[in-house]
Amino acid sequence: MSENLKEDEKHLHKVLQSNGYGNATIRADSKELPSKDHTNTEQEKGLILTIPYIAGLSESIQPVCRL
Repeated sequence: MSENLKEDEKHLHKVLQSNGYGNATIRADSKELPSKDHTNTEQEKGLILTIPYIAGLSESIQPVCRL
């Protein structure tokens, strides 16, 4: 990982924290995505749900949204 990328990740972490995101949420959403050349089967495809962050509420509904 390049030095600039590490600095960018640190900056994003600070910005997300200052906007009320918890460390667990930031870590969970910072997973590396599969490469674009990876072809998904029908079973691997899923729905992407994007909602605004609301402290306390977003963390409590996150497990339900991953079903």
